[in-house]
Amino acid sequence: ETIQTGAIGDGATRKSINIEGLKRVEDYITELPPPQYPFEVNQTLEAKGSEIFANTCASCHAFGGERIGTVIPIDEIGTDRNRLDMWTQEAADAYNEYAEGYEWDFDYLRKTNGYVAVALDGLWLRAPYLHNGSVPNLTNLLETPEKRTKVFYRGYDVYDPEKVGFVSEGEKAEKEGFKYDTSLIANGNQGHLYGTDLPEQDKKALIEYLKTL
Repeated sequence: ETIQTGAIGDGATRKSINIEGLKRVEDYITELPPPQYPFEVNQTLEAKGSEIFANTCASCHAFGGERIGTVIPIDEIGTDRNRLDMWTQEAADAYNEYAEGYEWDFDYLRKTNGYVAVALDGLWLRAPYLHNGSVPNLTNLLETPEKRTKVFYRGYDVYDPEKVGFVSEGEKAEKEGFKYDTSLIANGNQGHLYGTDLPEQDKKALIEYLKTL
């Protein structure tokens, strides 16, 4: 439905969208295993990090976790709420009623008051982080918001295995990427405080485990 509603917004018609083809592509992508982390992993730290993940992150982010796939309220997660506020109940109703007189079939679109907790498979390759890409790397994500990078460059494809994310600072990153300023509307990097209060050694262990997902 996400693809179909986006297509409507771009002026598509029902007959112009190959629904069955989209379903096959979705099924194929869903079954693909995540790319393996290509750099060295400290096995001792990784084992410790696995335990920290189980106690700190798994309920929302592990396959089979009790909250995975559910909407985490914005007041709990505290991340930038602009994308959330952009989708209104009126918009959801309009799409759900769009089928009247047409061949569309949208019944389940709804307004939520938060963001969905997702699995972290292939996390090492999914930087920058949070729903708006406002945190450049995993090391930064485990910092409190006031310590997180305020301005960086997105789009440079050189990987930083130390911080676990793509290189986002420096002359080359500035030349190849685009400037991301977290002070701008909808670009905020606040919230998701989980793990920010861990001791530094535990943060390192957790990151070492996250590399392997």
